[in-house]
Amino acid sequence: MKLKTYISLFFLLVSVSHNAQNLVSGIVTEKSGEPIIGANVFIEGSYDGTTSELDGSFSFETSLSGDQVLSISFLGYEAKKRTLPVEEMQNLIIKLRPSAATLDAVEITSSTFKAGDNSKVAVLKPLDMVTTAGSMGDVVAAIQSLPGTQSNADDGRLFVRGGDARETRIFIDGMRVFSPYTRTIGGTPSRGRYSPFLFKGVSFSTGGYDAEFGQALSGILDMNTIDEPKQTESNLSLMTVGLGVSHTHKGDDSSVSFSGSYIDLTPYYLLAPTRLNFNTPFRGFSGELVHRHKTSKGLIKNYIAGDWGIVGVFQNNLDSGLREDVDVDNKNIYTNSTYNMILSDKTSLKMGISLGYNKDVVEVDDFRLQTSLKGMHIKGAFKRIISDFISLSYGAEVTWQEDGVNKSSTGVTFYNGTVSRYIPAAFTSLDYFFSKDLAFQLGARYEYNSLLETNEINPRLTLAYKMGKNDQISGAIGIYNQELGPESLQTNNTLINEKSTHYLINYNYKTDKNIIRLEGYYKSYKDLLTYQNIEQRSIGNSANGGDGAAYGIDVFWRANNLIKYVDMWVSYSWLHNERKYLDYPDYATPNFSTSHNLSVVTKKWFPKLNSQLGVTYTLASGRPYDNPHTPSFMSERSKPFHNLSMSWAYLITQQKILFVSVSNVPRIKNEFGYRYSSAPNADGMYNSELIRPNDDQFFFVGFFITMSKDKTKNQLDQL
Repeated sequence: MKLKTYISLFFLLVSVSHNAQNLVSGIVTEKSGEPIIGANVFIEGSYDGTTSELDGSFSFETSLSGDQVLSISFLGYEAKKRTLPVEEMQNLIIKLRPSAATLDAVEITSSTFKAGDNSKVAVLKPLDMVTTAGSMGDVVAAIQSLPGTQSNADDGRLFVRGGDARETRIFIDGMRVFSPYTRTIGGTPSRGRYSPFLFKGVSFSTGGYDAEFGQALSGILDMNTIDEPKQTESNLSLMTVGLGVSHTHKGDDSSVSFSGSYIDLTPYYLLAPTRLNFNTPFRGFSGELVHRHKTSKGLIKNYIAGDWGIVGVFQNNLDSGLREDVDVDNKNIYTNSTYNMILSDKTSLKMGISLGYNKDVVEVDDFRLQTSLKGMHIKGAFKRIISDFISLSYGAEVTWQEDGVNKSSTGVTFYNGTVSRYIPAAFTSLDYFFSKDLAFQLGARYEYNSLLETNEINPRLTLAYKMGKNDQISGAIGIYNQELGPESLQTNNTLINEKSTHYLINYNYKTDKNIIRLEGYYKSYKDLLTYQNIEQRSIGNSANGGDGAAYGIDVFWRANNLIKYVDMWVSYSWLHNERKYLDYPDYATPNFSTSHNLSVVTKKWFPKLNSQLGVTYTLASGRPYDNPHTPSFMSERSKPFHNLSMSWAYLITQQKILFVSVSNVPRIKNEFGYRYSSAPNADGMYNSELIRPNDDQFFFVGFFITMSKDKTKNQLDQL
């Protein structure tokens, strides 16, 4: 009896279940009506669903009833959801739009490089930063092999598209760096302060950058630290210029990396001749530390770096004809903390704070100049994906900076000034994809300067169109502003920000082995600093009476493994640049600007020799300079600059490397024009001096040891 009862109940339940099934059916197509095969169709919150057939049709049964959410998705198309009663989910016609999130979608960009690029920026891999011959492991020197930069071998800082070095801002993990270059003397080029091995990549924009970045008239350089190291390891470096040590400890959720180095050029200059008459060749200490911690929703990174250096030389004073004793003492500390987190599946937040301190003491015989800088930068930025075709970025930041100057002679102070200001800013940008082939970005940035009491809104627009599978064209227009240097603000707080407007048009072609980029640009300046002479500027007789324009063409070609084991790129820039600013009597090309710049970089790996050869050739046309004996201003030109540098990395064993690098291998006698005294001598002539590099050639030899558990990791990616 019990058995019959159980059997009856079973069939009753099966019957009820069968009777409760509802059929869901329809067809999935493109907008054109073409069927989509293999689309996922399911009811959210259940296991009921299927995939579309060859003709795009689908059907399945479900025991659910009432209002439900039917989800339809397919790779490369915008997902769609329909909410309606299950009983009405029959004979549906679902049309999907191509998604802007596809891998081959147009990039909203005004300059793009394949090497890990980020929208508007050209990105170099860490390997490129340190294997480029002639860069000597300096991030900034490696960047100068890209188009849009100008060769200034006696300076070392970044000069971008007709702008001076001050017009390019440098960031670490999106946070402002206040004093990014080492202090040098007597024409020795500066270096970036930061070691490349702590960074996963470098983003460099020569113009048209988005609203998140401000206070830069020409370009930005953003260096991004490593999110997570691969393993615990230690490194030791023995070099002709000093020694270095680094260590990384990797835990489950946290890791710590630190590096330290001591550089002393005294032994080097005992072996190699130099034009500088040193009383103290450069020596200094530097160190960096990065702490990383993963949370359930994001990543916290803390970075701190510090360095100290001194250098002293004897040099001739063209006005007095006497030899001067010049000594420089520099101390610098920089730190930042950032937190990147995912708030939801469509919203992310990045926020951070950076602090900077720099102090320089320059002594020229009995004269002493002391400058100091204190800075803070706080930023928070959100990104929200509204749909596959729309995303919105917005945020706010505040920058505070205090600059101090103290001038004294024989121990008596005759000038002591400090200038302080804060610059709050808000920014937003909207990315909209009409399709995967056509998109635009519209942005705006607002800034207020507490010292100048100015309010400014800078709009920016970028359009991009994908022409084919591998190429696209884009254009951008934007307005940018930047405050004047502290030496001007300390004596005249009625000055306003300098301004530039960028116009760009860009063509990019990219495959797995080739990148070709062509870009034309026009950049106009207004409200540039003017004064009658340097002495009058120091007492506040200055104004925003200058303007100018820079325009040109950049060409870039990179081929990776087109020839086996060879990576190479070619950069060429043509620039026309004229300004009427500072004490210029008329429009002229500044002395840091060169019309033609060419870089050819080649790196080849030799497997049988366990070696890598690097070769870099740099050419720059002559730089302008003013000869007071001629009637025309800035009409003279120096000879063209040539440099052929080579490097060789030899893998002795898997964790031991010998590295040799030589700049200017043929010892070309380069020059940069003449400098003149500020007043004529008794004969009515201006004393002059040919400007030459302090060293015609520089060589570097290093021995690098790595210690790690797997015994395979080495420092080849850092050389």
